[in-house]
Amino acid sequence: MNATIFDIKRFAVHDGPGIRTTLFIKGCPLNCKWCHNPEGLEAQRQLWYFQNQCLKCGDCVSVCPEGVLTLEEDGIRINRELCTSCGRCTGVCPTGALHFIGDIMDADTIEEELLKDLPFYEESGGGITLSGGEPLSRPELVREILTRMKGKGIHTVVETSLFTSSEVLRSLIPLVDMFLSDIKIIDSAAHKEHAGVPNEQILENFRILADSEREVLVRIPVIPGFTDAPGNLEGIADFLCSLSRKLPVELMNFNPLARDKFRILGRPYEPADGDKPYSDEAMEAFRDIFRKKGLAVK
Repeated sequence: MNATIFDIKRFAVHDGPGIRTTLFIKGCPLNCKWCHNPEGLEAQRQLWYFQNQCLKCGDCVSVCPEGVLTLEEDGIRINRELCTSCGRCTGVCPTGALHFIGDIMDADTIEEELLKDLPFYEESGGGITLSGGEPLSRPELVREILTRMKGKGIHTVVETSLFTSSEVLRSLIPLVDMFLSDIKIIDSAAHKEHAGVPNEQILENFRILADSEREVLVRIPVIPGFTDAPGNLEGIADFLCSLSRKLPVELMNFNPLARDKFRILGRPYEPADGDKPYSDEAMEAFRDIFRKKGLAVK
């Protein structure tokens, strides 16, 4: 009953109503090529390397028992396939250029952290939000946290790709006040190519949520070359119109800041280096695709 937590964002105001504390759980079954939080993809804690902080002293190389680290002219190279996360390198790094992201926490520790902000929830009508990664990849822990929060009258939100079994989703619905749920690519083959998994289960879970009484906000990331094609957005709009109720939509503009995170983690970043966020005019044109279908758009 524990998980690796890679961030706790306090005073969050975009992850549901009111002032919230958002818990980010590591581990995700998807592998989106534009992921905004790539540090949340792997379930285990990971070694981060900040090249601009490195003194190139070589102390980390000498203590690594697996020979994972190599000192080169421009800094340290990490063979991540062999790294066992023993932590010896981080212990001797004088500047913190090498450090782990992610802390293992159990349900008691998580509850303690979330309840620190209880007065702000009560004052603002806020609560807690579980995000990731993909929180539903840890359903037992998520169920335990939600049960504890609901037992204290705290508003609960889950931010999810909805890539989970229908049984898991149905079991959690009574504990969740609001779902923030993504639809990225409507074609299943293209979804698998660019996000790592097909989308049939995701779409089925949207149907389940639409049939429930829970509040749902559909979030659509607009990514150049991946999700921004009019045919894709129109297809998503048509799907949403086919549900038993019309769910509100939020289009999320491309954010290139994750590029540096991919570099730090030694992962390739697929969006082009020149890709930038869309202009306000372009985003309005994308929103109009959904408005013309009668969908409410944020």
